[in-house]
Amino acid sequence: MKKVTVKELKQTVIDGGYCSGCGVCTVSNKSPFKMELTKHGNYEPVLKNSESESAPIVCPFASHQIDEDDIAEDLYSKGKENQVNKNSEFGYFRDIYAGHVKEGEYRNNGSSGGGVSWVCNELLRTNKVDYVVHVKEAIQSEEGKFYEYSISTNFSEVERGAKSRYYPITMEKVLSFIKDNEGKYVVVGIPCFLKGLNLLKIQDPIFFERIKYTIAIVCGHLKTTHYQESIINQFGHNTKEVKSFDFRHKLEGRSAADYGTLIKLKSNSKKIKRNKKIFGTNWGLNLFKLKACDFCDDVIGETADISFGDAWLPKYLDDFKGTNVIVVRSEELSSLIKKGQDDGKLHLEIITEAELYQSQAGGFRHRREGLSHRLHLTDEKREWRPTKRVSAAKLDNERRAKIYENRMKLREISFYSENFDNIKLLKKELLSNIKINDKLNGINSIRKMISRFKVYFNI
Repeated sequence: MKKVTVKELKQTVIDGGYCSGCGVCTVSNKSPFKMELTKHGNYEPVLKNSESESAPIVCPFASHQIDEDDIAEDLYSKGKENQVNKNSEFGYFRDIYAGHVKEGEYRNNGSSGGGVSWVCNELLRTNKVDYVVHVKEAIQSEEGKFYEYSISTNFSEVERGAKSRYYPITMEKVLSFIKDNEGKYVVVGIPCFLKGLNLLKIQDPIFFERIKYTIAIVCGHLKTTHYQESIINQFGHNTKEVKSFDFRHKLEGRSAADYGTLIKLKSNSKKIKRNKKIFGTNWGLNLFKLKACDFCDDVIGETADISFGDAWLPKYLDDFKGTNVIVVRSEELSSLIKKGQDDGKLHLEIITEAELYQSQAGGFRHRREGLSHRLHLTDEKREWRPTKRVSAAKLDNERRAKIYENRMKLREISFYSENFDNIKLLKKELLSNIKINDKLNGINSIRKMISRFKVYFNI
């Protein structure tokens, strides 16, 4: 693996807007970087000094790094007695399930089936790990910051890390903690963060020794802080009035996909809105999305020991409490999951590779044919971009090409917009492109329904 220098990283990933904010670059030996929140609401590395511009740096989006296939092969396939399977879309796997946690309040407290928190607590309970590294609500004294990566050592602390947070975070501080404190760690993260972490483990023996397990969260894309601020504005408030925020509030009597947003004000009053009634929460619009996410080809978290996502399949949508899709790669975690089922703690159903794909079909399309087209457009402009496992190619389907190109425009306009806290002005700014999106997706919605029908009835 060729090492990337500070200068190379700055001229390519950082200046090109391809940083996802993971913070892995800050803990490399002699790294001159520190992470800062930009005016656009995303984390980026900035130089704290220029003395180490030739220092080797790790980054999941840099050129000349080994890719997800190489990392996963070394972890889960090469030299293993019990060989794993490999799928062309989502990589290596041992087991694929849909299910939820039956014991305790894991499912009720989680965004979906409660699987992530359950695995973390089982690893703590059985002394497999000493520390859980995951995202929780930020310390209240840090003004304006809602969430951050944190360390948990017991059940109640892990419970505080339940739920999805569509908010920018960085691993900078927790990686420094791991480096300075001996122990056994499990790290929960999105695909690009865990790729960066695995690259760091290859380079630095301290992280290789201490990080024992990784858990991936299936990722649509990262949002800036302005996404949350735009939602709070639609509740008639500003961030300074808000005490806590739930992006995935389950609504009894509705489908798992028809969830709401709940805000708790500092006055202790609560407000709830269905997400379908909140402008900008349609994930396909790409609003307040990081550019890096348009150049990612890992939907599931292929380098993680186990991945959890939402089971967006017809047979699970009627249950508002939520259901996980689970992809297991590690032999050890495969045994842990199966024991959980045998002990009556987990409800699991084996699902097919086709069903797993269909549960995240939109994400796969966007990061396969969509990414291929975006790479082609970038190459046409002779601009640097990350090397991906998907080849650059112009999309022949003109309607699909227009959908992806319009999504890029919506991402760019909303990312740089100064109207994130004024929803009327923001809508006006985005109106023409949203109309284009709605028109292009009209026919597409019918095709999606037919596709889901075929999967459900095995046609």
